[in-house]
Amino acid sequence: MNMDPQIQRRLLAAAGFAELSLFQDAVQELEELPDQLKEISVVLATWLEVYQRWEKWSEASSVAMRLAEIEPEESNWPVALAYAVRRSRGLIFAREILKQAGERFPDCATIHFNLACYAAQLGDLDEARFRLARAIQLDQGFAALAKTDPDLQPIKNATE
Repeated sequence: MNMDPQIQRRLLAAAGFAELSLFQDAVQELEELPDQLKEISVVLATWLEVYQRWEKWSEASSVAMRLAEIEPEESNWPVALAYAVRRSRGLIFAREILKQAGERFPDCATIHFNLACYAAQLGDLDEARFRLARAIQLDQGFAALAKTDPDLQPIKNATE
């Protein structure tokens, strides 16, 4: 989609303000967008980024849910939704979201990795190991991440 440079500037400004923790300025940039643009993916994705950085998890989950409705073929949105739900409502709810997403995106390494983290935190170590192995099989990059992710500590503790 070809976007008006003025709109692009606002989106970049909003993301930049959020990065600097100037959240009210970020919101102001987004609020000043024309109404007909408020529901397009790139604008909603910027809102999501702002809310994530601001740690406004219920707002982030609402936006991620909307993005998942608009772009059901995009696996990043259920991942973002689960991330926000984990922080606003808890691991059990987040895991349910990702399990459903895993059925729709069986080859998404990020979903398997996050499910491994959730399973480890919930004490389901066999599931955690299985999901972690699948994530690494799909994307070798997760092998390095697994070494440092604190959510996976229960697996390490069990093998020591």
